[in-house]
Amino acid sequence: MVYAIYVSGTRFSGKTALCLGLYWRFQEMGFVVGYFKPVGQGRKMVDGKLRDADVILMKEVMALSESLDELCPVVLGNRYLDQVSRDCQEFADQIHQAFEKVKEGKDILLIESAARPEYLTCCGLDVPQLSKEFDAKVLLSVKGDDDTAAEKAILYRDYVVLKGGTMLGVVLNFVPRQQLERMRGVVSPVLERCDMEVLGVVPDQRELTLPTVQDIVEVMDAEVLAGKDSLETLVDNYLVGAMSPESALSWLRRSVGRAFITGGDRTDLILTALETKPSAIVLTGNIYPSAQVLSTAEVKGIPILLVPYDTYTTVTKLELLDGRIIPAPSSMKKIQLTRQIIGEYVDFKRIMDDYVAWKQNEKSN
Repeated sequence: MVYAIYVSGTRFSGKTALCLGLYWRFQEMGFVVGYFKPVGQGRKMVDGKLRDADVILMKEVMALSESLDELCPVVLGNRYLDQVSRDCQEFADQIHQAFEKVKEGKDILLIESAARPEYLTCCGLDVPQLSKEFDAKVLLSVKGDDDTAAEKAILYRDYVVLKGGTMLGVVLNFVPRQQLERMRGVVSPVLERCDMEVLGVVPDQRELTLPTVQDIVEVMDAEVLAGKDSLETLVDNYLVGAMSPESALSWLRRSVGRAFITGGDRTDLILTALETKPSAIVLTGNIYPSAQVLSTAEVKGIPILLVPYDTYTTVTKLELLDGRIIPAPSSMKKIQLTRQIIGEYVDFKRIMDDYVAWKQNEKSN
């Protein structure tokens, strides 16, 4: 038997980061730890197949021997209902066969859900159903940005329990600094009063939730034309420039730290943007800028990135970076930060107490 924790919760709430942090802690204690994502969402082509980027990351970090097909047997795109309308039983068989494989020889199995717990309810492959079949405890990760975090946590707890699943607790994750005291002093007591165990209140870590310029380079396969020494700069959102320099100036002044996206032929607009401290300039359509742009950017230490895509495609691809750790050498700082988060902000002792109780129950049976 394997002790399984099913990490689920709201979209972009740090589920993968929580899995990484738990992996480090369990591994440090000498446990053999596995990872499984029954249902993934494909955002990257690897060897001709659509793959889930989180699974690629976990396989690399944990040095897992299982194949990507075994770690994530079902990978769906955005329009997945065409597939599930005809393949539900086949998906179920693939998931259970893979589960039996990945749990072999493991003390602990970390299972990560798709974006939300209700994903594939129409197929009977949602988190409550699968957690029951895997005999896994559900650990919710809920983004703690306001009071509605309590309602979301209770709603998903009831959804899991009413369908026969078992809860481990909830982590209020990515909490803005100004909300920390409220999450600890108001929201957490409300959840505890509603019989929900709060296992952590984790402050928002900009270094973890925001991409770096290097992340953009990796995802966009961009050419770095200037500012190569500033690729570790954090990118706090994006601004598309399709207006005159005069019209853009007021927006740019309010957008310090954002990446500015425009065409390489907009010299006047790019030079205006360089004066307002963007994190980077992303030039679309493979249009090279003027020498004046490159020399100004180099002096100011602002990266200039050249990408082959049009503006719409560029923005769409960049959206995939939201709150996500990508599998790249530049992500090692983020990966190490997950270990620190579990140590400082998550009550790992309560998780270990549950493991010990589970282990004793297994022995008695």
